[in-house]
Amino acid sequence: MMNIIVTENDIAINYEVVGKGYPLIMLHGQYMNTTMFNEFETALKEDYQLIKIDLRGHGYSDKPFKITVYDYLEDVLAVMDELMIKQAHFMGYGLGGMIACTLAASYPEIIQRLVLISVGTEPFNVSEDRFLAQYSNILRTVKPEKRNKIMEQYMYHDAKKVAKWKKSLLDTEKGTTKLERKAINRSTEEIDLMINAHQITAPTLIISGEHDELIKPDNGKRLSQEIPNSYHFLYENSGHAPMIEEKERFLEDVQKFLSTETKV
Repeated sequence: MMNIIVTENDIAINYEVVGKGYPLIMLHGQYMNTTMFNEFETALKEDYQLIKIDLRGHGYSDKPFKITVYDYLEDVLAVMDELMIKQAHFMGYGLGGMIACTLAASYPEIIQRLVLISVGTEPFNVSEDRFLAQYSNILRTVKPEKRNKIMEQYMYHDAKKVAKWKKSLLDTEKGTTKLERKAINRSTEEIDLMINAHQITAPTLIISGEHDELIKPDNGKRLSQEIPNSYHFLYENSGHAPMIEEKERFLEDVQKFLSTETKV
């Protein structure tokens, strides 16, 4: 069910609540929305209350022309306040993982356990520019409309499985303007997860795909070395979408991690 709240700065934020139990806040990747987590709803909603949030600039939330990491934090905190949630588990993919990680360092008391998927340690546009430069010799000979298809071969290990999953997602970005996209692209410019990672007190599970050329798995490994109580899992048969490419293992690892008080 779709819900809308308005932040103190008059930004409308869409969120969905599904299931029952301890709250699990789910934050999507860049240019994605709440529907990216529908794949896991059935498996998780019996044990957790899933709170899926459209970060500003995405989904059915407002799309301002300027976004900072602190604006994203405001979105999440506003939804938590609306639902009277003082503490929750967090799961974030890509951009959502960066936001969850920043929240965990800034407000350690609100996060019980933290799951980070395919998270980079630097601004996303920096990682993306490096990724594109690495394959510029291939891309410059390909028509622009075919470049994304080529790049997916270097982002994912099982590109067909990921493509099928992406087709199931709601397309809420089709009408996004150049200015709105620019705001999203620049929204992580202030992020440097390595600086404050040591302040994260929540047990943290970091999942990387071995074949991810966009956010190389070394990012997850380095981040894990800075977060005191963390674990880095490398999925050998995955790229940038390990939660889809190795879905069964992902769900098993996450459910075990969230439900245990001991080491995984």
